[in-house]
Amino acid sequence: MAEGDAEENIQRLSETFKALSNPTRLRILILCMDAEKTSRELREALGISKPLLISHLRKLLNAGFLEYRVELDEKRMIVRKHYRTRGDVPCIEEILRSVRDRSEPWSD
Repeated sequence: MAEGDAEENIQRLSETFKALSNPTRLRILILCMDAEKTSRELREALGISKPLLISHLRKLLNAGFLEYRVELDEKRMIVRKHYRTRGDVPCIEEILRSVRDRSEPWSD
C-alpha cells in the first residue's frame, strides 16, 4: 500500500471515530435504528435546534452511518427526508442495540 493510500485510510478511520464520538450523534443513530425519523421528529426527541441537528446529520451521512429517502409532500409543497441508520455497517447495529437496551440514551 502506498504511503498516500495509508494516510487516506487513517484519515477516513479518524473521521469515522469522530462521527461516533458524540453522544447526540449516537442518540440519532439509536433513534433511527428501528424506524425512519424525520428531522422534526429527531429535533423533538433530542431537544436541539435545526442547525445543530443538520450538522450532526451531515457528519453521520458523510461517515456512512446514516441514510435517507426523500418524500415530496405535494399538498404542502415541501420535501421531507426520512433518516434511517444503515443496517449494512458492520457491528454498528449490535453496538447501538446494546447501548439502547441498557438505558434511555437520550436522557442525561
